[in-house]
Amino acid sequence: MTSIRCWTVMTLTAILFTGLLGLALAPAETCLSPFVKRLEKPEKYLYVFCVDADAKDNDFLAVIDVDAQSPKYGQILYQLDLGSAGNETHHFGFTDDRTHIWGCSLFSNRLFVINVADDPAKPKLVKAFDSSKETGLTGPHSPYALPGRMLISFLGGKDGGLPAGLAEFTNDGKLIRTWEMPHEAPYGYDVAINPDLNRMVTSSFTPPQNYRKPIAQMDLKQFGDKLLVWDFRGRKLLQTLTTAASPLECRWSLKKDAKHGYVNCALADSIWVWEGDAQNHYTARKLCDTGKLPVDLSQSPDGRFLFVSCFASDEVQQWDVSDLKNPKLFSTVKPGVEPNMLHLTGDGQRMYVTNSLLSTMDRSDDFWVRLIRVGPDGMKMDPKFNVDLTKFKTGPARGHDMLLY
Repeated sequence: MTSIRCWTVMTLTAILFTGLLGLALAPAETCLSPFVKRLEKPEKYLYVFCVDADAKDNDFLAVIDVDAQSPKYGQILYQLDLGSAGNETHHFGFTDDRTHIWGCSLFSNRLFVINVADDPAKPKLVKAFDSSKETGLTGPHSPYALPGRMLISFLGGKDGGLPAGLAEFTNDGKLIRTWEMPHEAPYGYDVAINPDLNRMVTSSFTPPQNYRKPIAQMDLKQFGDKLLVWDFRGRKLLQTLTTAASPLECRWSLKKDAKHGYVNCALADSIWVWEGDAQNHYTARKLCDTGKLPVDLSQSPDGRFLFVSCFASDEVQQWDVSDLKNPKLFSTVKPGVEPNMLHLTGDGQRMYVTNSLLSTMDRSDDFWVRLIRVGPDGMKMDPKFNVDLTKFKTGPARGHDMLLY
């Protein structure tokens, strides 16, 4: 389930590349809602949502200096204490005006509302609350900005079971409405909206009562295999599409006038594509096989490339999907053990990577944030950017989602 933007023009090729893209640069913050105000300057701060590794100390948001001109480049500048431990902080996202971040937690059901506008270098926690009390849903996962609102996807229903559901809040945290996933497709995970098509797609994972167990004890039969296609404005389910097991991150294609999108099926080591016809009727099919356990998905500003992190084979793959009938593996890098979340900048040249999935699924105690440089010939690791997340006073932290400011 995150997001990074801006441009540092480094070569003549990059200048021509960005010039041709024009305004298409902004939507390249591929883990952000299309309703979020876009970053219009080079990134200065990287926010990383961190889980205290042994769950004994409070979870926090780390602020990392990513201003290439700064003497503190690549250093952790600040930690925002979230005031509680054992949350399993996971995904977070901006409000539509980019003044606040909403953060989700998979174990405690807490939602965190964080002010980043007043002092971006030192964000402030303005609200934290148990979302399950009002919604009757559990496992808040994806915060997705709507105009003046936040849409939250939940992985479970009452008591951590099924069905999962969705909930809408005002930007200041007042519940507007909730709705459950249908009986025939009760799982939830991510959400992606294409406002031009008036379509929303949601994906499937597993409920809290399953993912809270150690991975060896998880029931693999309790994972979804459905994509749901919704009338976005009407909030009505239109279609149920079957994919392989555990379709996770939903990404509408960034190509102009595209009617398709992508999802990584984690338990089937593959990427699938959903495609709409002239009547906006959708089908889904396997696009390509990937490395082991693909857990996050991003795409280039022009929609030509997909980037997928393969958690179990310790690699990030770059796929050329300009021809949906003939996708090609373009480049591969190995950032380290269990790469997870990917966030690509608006110029498509820098991609930040973290390496924690879930405390119940991680197999490494070495946690970090690293940087991949993306060029005309593919991906290469930046040896100068390596943020160690194991040296905090409270001990190691599991870095998961990321945002830029």
